[in-house]
Amino acid sequence: MNKRKEIINAYKARKLCGGVYTITNVLSGKYFIGHAANLKSVQNRFQFAVTTGSTVHPKLQKDWVEQGAQAFTLNVLEELEQKPEQSQAEFMDDLQTLEQMWRANLDAAKEY
Repeated sequence: MNKRKEIINAYKARKLCGGVYTITNVLSGKYFIGHAANLKSVQNRFQFAVTTGSTVHPKLQKDWVEQGAQAFTLNVLEELEQKPEQSQAEFMDDLQTLEQMWRANLDAAKEY
């Protein structure tokens, strides 16, 4: 029972590392940009999609099927750690703002 409490407390105390990422089609240069509160989760989903041949995002599906998963790369543009005093909603707001800042620097014509 004590071990379980330790595991739960460790889970609650973990620092979330979120950020902004792109999934880029290396053949066409087109990209999908997104943000997530847990970048490790995004990386795991992307790797799973590549391994299984499933699409990581509906906007990418047509090219993913036609060109294959090997035509896509996942790039983390910027990481952001959740502050201890920050709520989940505040953290997500910061991530959304960070995504908008990155979006302004990317070529909108190449976005999926």
